[in-house]
Amino acid sequence: MKKPVESGTNKKLNVLILSSFMPVGSPKMVLDMYKALSTTNDVDLLLKYPMESKLNVLSVYNTYERFLEYGLLKLNTFFSKIKNKLSRGTIIQHESKYHFFGIDDAHPPVATKKILNQIQKEYDFILVFFWQGMISAKTLFDIYQKTKKPILLFAADMFPMTGGCSYFWDCTNLTTSCGKCPGLNSSDENDSTRQNFLYKKDKLSAINTVFLGNSWMNNYAAQSGLFKHIEKAYPIIDENIFKPLDKAYVRKQKNYSNKKILFFGAVQPSEDRKGYTYLIEALKLLKQKRPDLADNIVLLVAGNNVDLPELEDFEVKQTGYLTFEELAECYAMSDIFLSPSIQDAGPMMLNQSLLCGTPAVAFNMGTACDIINSDTGYLAKYRDSVDFCHGIIGLLDKSEIELENISKECRRQSMGKYSYDAFRENMVRIYNKIK
Repeated sequence: MKKPVESGTNKKLNVLILSSFMPVGSPKMVLDMYKALSTTNDVDLLLKYPMESKLNVLSVYNTYERFLEYGLLKLNTFFSKIKNKLSRGTIIQHESKYHFFGIDDAHPPVATKKILNQIQKEYDFILVFFWQGMISAKTLFDIYQKTKKPILLFAADMFPMTGGCSYFWDCTNLTTSCGKCPGLNSSDENDSTRQNFLYKKDKLSAINTVFLGNSWMNNYAAQSGLFKHIEKAYPIIDENIFKPLDKAYVRKQKNYSNKKILFFGAVQPSEDRKGYTYLIEALKLLKQKRPDLADNIVLLVAGNNVDLPELEDFEVKQTGYLTFEELAECYAMSDIFLSPSIQDAGPMMLNQSLLCGTPAVAFNMGTACDIINSDTGYLAKYRDSVDFCHGIIGLLDKSEIELENISKECRRQSMGKYSYDAFRENMVRIYNKIK
């Protein structure tokens, strides 16, 4: 393996970021990671598919192979549906809320040889983010066998610590190597999730891995016993896009009134983990308890327009699709961001909101546990709509001076946790700690 000119802690580090996603849309964070780390280090980005860029980008598949794989995937989906119909329901169905991406880490979606062929120089550490559809425990094991370098696993969900699901809800089976998976409607202790979990455990035990997540996720990762190291890390947010703006000016430009604006992400009643039911309950309580406040509120809803009959007692404005710049403007002109998620590694919108100086109300789970406090919003009791409502009222009742101070504190604390500089310094700190 070719060794780079510079390596070591006192010089530029050589870093490989490995991801299955194209760095556009929500996975833009992969590109933000690259930009942050490359400020003082040499960084390569290894993706599943090619991307036109001036960055140091490698890819497992070329453009032809990408379209070929897409076509094969469509055919496989088509025949799977036919097979399922012919089986008359004998095939085990996944409970959709658990979000399974794969339950066979021994056979990764992409042959590890194709990935290893792209690793042609020595790196100080490898950072993995978004591995569905490309990476498994076998991939990580094979990479480590070749490089013998620490692998940092930045968790986008719970998949790395389970036998297959991305969200495990009230299931605690990861503490006993999975099995009897409620997501598979299984009563078998030695089902595919148990076998997959034990396979993960065998492979990861031979790797110098670091699980990176918020304190809520890290608690469960520790219970799984799969990782040699567990460290706290935050999703990087572009502070040059998500920043405080002149609220009055933005509202004027967007033709919004001087009413209080409560902002939240696109709601899908069928997506249980996003907590839509709890949000509706909290807003109805607000209407009952404080009609004086409710009548002076505009509910701003991001994302594609959906029918929201449950909110007919409020003035509702839907934004439609938003660019990151437009999303930042919505945060900046809002008074409070509402995050009712009840099963989420993030959500990242919380981080974005605080970076824009907008306080938030969220349940005590996910990233909220680390970033929401009395100086940045209100952390409500888990799945407690009454307390969520209490948090909204508490923020709406604060004086302009109090809200101004909270806004400044939101920005200050955020810059210290997930700005470009904060992310880079944390990754280097973790590497130096476990190398």
